[in-house]
Amino acid sequence: MASSNKVCAAALLLLLATVVATETDAAKDIIASEPTVTPWPAEVDVSATCMGSLLALSPCLPFFRDAGTSEAPAGCCEGLGGIVQDQPACLCHIFNRTLERAIGVDIPVDRALGLLSNVCGLTPPEDLMTSCDGVAVPPLYMCPAPSA
Repeated sequence: MASSNKVCAAALLLLLATVVATETDAAKDIIASEPTVTPWPAEVDVSATCMGSLLALSPCLPFFRDAGTSEAPAGCCEGLGGIVQDQPACLCHIFNRTLERAIGVDIPVDRALGLLSNVCGLTPPEDLMTSCDGVAVPPLYMCPAPSA
C-alpha cells in the first residue's frame, strides 16, 4: 500500500512539474510578444462617461436605502431629470446594476423605476428598458492613461 502511495505521489509531482514548465514557457511567450494595446485618451471627457451625470443621483440614495420612503429627498428629482434629459442611456447603469456594483449601494430596479415615473413624474424614453443591451451606453467611468 505504501509503495502505491509513493508511485501516486511521484506521478502527481511529475504532472505538476510538467504543468508548471508548460505555463512558464507560455508566460515567456506572452511577455516576449509585443502587446497590442489601444491607448486611453490622455484627458478623459467627463461628458463621454456616465459617472458625472449619475453623481446627480446622490441626493436619491436615502430613497433607495429606505424602502418605507415614498417621497424623493430634496434635489433628487432635479438630478434625475437632468439625466433623463441629457444622458438617458446612462440610466442603463442602474438597470443593469453597474452603478450598484461600482458604489456598493443597493439600488433596486423597481424602486428606481418608481422614483423615475411615479415619484418624480419623469418620462424616460419609451424604449429605455429594452434598449439598454443594444444601445451604445457610455461607460460608467474611464481611467486616464498613465503618463509616460
